[in-house]
Amino acid sequence: MKKVLKVIGKILLGILILILAVVIIHTACTGVAQIILRSYIKSYEPVAYDKQLVPEMGKEGFYTITSDKDIKIMQLNDLHIGGGLATLKKDKKTVYEVATMISQEKPDLVILNGDSIFAVPDVMFRGGGTLNNKMVSQEVALIFESLQCYYTIAFGNHDTEAFDYTNRAKLGQMYMNEKYEYCIFNSDFDGYGVTNQCILLKNTKGDITKPLFVIDSNDYIDNSIASSINWRYDVIHDEQAEWVKDTLATLKPDSKSLFFFHIPIGEFETAYRELAKNDFRDTENTKYIEGVWDEQVDPNMGGRIWYGGCCQTDKDPNDVDNFFEILGPDGIDAIDACFFGHDHVNNAVVEYRGVTLGYGYSLDNTAYAGIAGYGLQRGAMVITVKPDGTWSQVHKNAYTDYGCDTDAFIHVNLDDYLYPDFAPANK
Repeated sequence: MKKVLKVIGKILLGILILILAVVIIHTACTGVAQIILRSYIKSYEPVAYDKQLVPEMGKEGFYTITSDKDIKIMQLNDLHIGGGLATLKKDKKTVYEVATMISQEKPDLVILNGDSIFAVPDVMFRGGGTLNNKMVSQEVALIFESLQCYYTIAFGNHDTEAFDYTNRAKLGQMYMNEKYEYCIFNSDFDGYGVTNQCILLKNTKGDITKPLFVIDSNDYIDNSIASSINWRYDVIHDEQAEWVKDTLATLKPDSKSLFFFHIPIGEFETAYRELAKNDFRDTENTKYIEGVWDEQVDPNMGGRIWYGGCCQTDKDPNDVDNFFEILGPDGIDAIDACFFGHDHVNNAVVEYRGVTLGYGYSLDNTAYAGIAGYGLQRGAMVITVKPDGTWSQVHKNAYTDYGCDTDAFIHVNLDDYLYPDFAPANK
C-alpha cells in the first residue's frame, strides 16, 4: 500500500511540476509578445494634423469639442487585440491597419465601439492566451497615445469576460488615468454599466451643435462562463436611458443625438424582418440605406443580427429593452442615429421610424476564423458632423480606401467576401 501511495505521490508531483512549467513558459511567451507588440506600436509616428482640435471639459461637466467647421469622428469596432504570442502577428496587423487609417483620415475623435480586446484562451477561442484584460487594454491605449489622436471607448462583451482578471469598473478607471493624455473617456453616469459618457460638439458661440452619447451595452446576463459561451447578451438598462433623458432635459440641445454602443438594440432585428418580408424594399417604418443583406434569407428567421437580449426567445426584439421606447420617437424623440459593432462582417445601415441604425466595419483579425485573410468587409465608419448639426456617415475600407497593404503580415483577399451571404447588396 505504501508503494502505491508513493507512486501516486510521484505522479501528482510530476503533474504539478508539469503544470508549473507550462505556466512559466506561457507567462514568459506572453511577456515576450508584449515587448514585441508594444515596441511595434511605438514605432509609428504621431498623426500629422494641420490643426488638431483639443477636447476640453466644458462648463456642463462633459468633454466638449468646439469648432465652426466640420468635426470628423471615426468609429472603430472589434479590434480584438489578443495580447499574446498566439495572436502576435494578427495583433500587429490590426495595429498597422488602425495606424494607417487614422494617419490618413486624421479624425478629430476616435470612438472605440467595443471589443477592443480579446483576452481569452487561445484554445477554442482563438485568443491571445492571456486572461489579463487590463494589460491588453493598455496596449490598445498605447496605440492612440503613440498616434497622439484623441479617443474614447465603449466596452463590448469581450472587454471583460468571466475569466478575465479585471472587472468592468476597474477597467474603466484605467482608461481615466491621467497618464493617458489623449483619452477623453469619462464615466459620466454612476449607475448601471461603466462606459456611459456624454460628449458635446459646440460652435465658438457656445451653442451645442450635436450631443454624442457613448453607452455601455453591457456584456452578458450574468457573470458565468456559460453565458459567455452561449452568447446570452445583456441589454442597455432603463436607468441608462433615463440618465440620457435627464441629461438632455438639462442641456436642451437644438438637435437630436448620435449614440455609440457595441451590441445593437432589438429594433434593428425588427427593421431587418420588415425589409426581408418586403423583398428589401422600403416599408412604412423602414428604409434601406446601405450594406449587407442576404436576399435569400427566410423572412421568418430574420438575419444575422446579434442584438442585445437575442437569447430571450420568448420576447419580441423590440421588447427586450426600453432604450428606443424612452429615447426614440414614442419617447422624447432624441435619437438621430445609433452606431454599433459586434458582428464583424456586417455593415448594414437602415432607417427605422426615422432613426438611423447602422453597423460599422470591424478590424477583427482573430475572433472569426479566417477573417484576417479577407478585406472587403473591414475598415471604419466615418461620421462627419457639420456646424449646423447635420451629419453624414460613410464606410471606408482599410484596403481599397486607405491603401493598407494586402500583403502586410497576412495576405488579404479582396476578390471574395468571408461570408458571401452578407456581401454588400447592389441597391
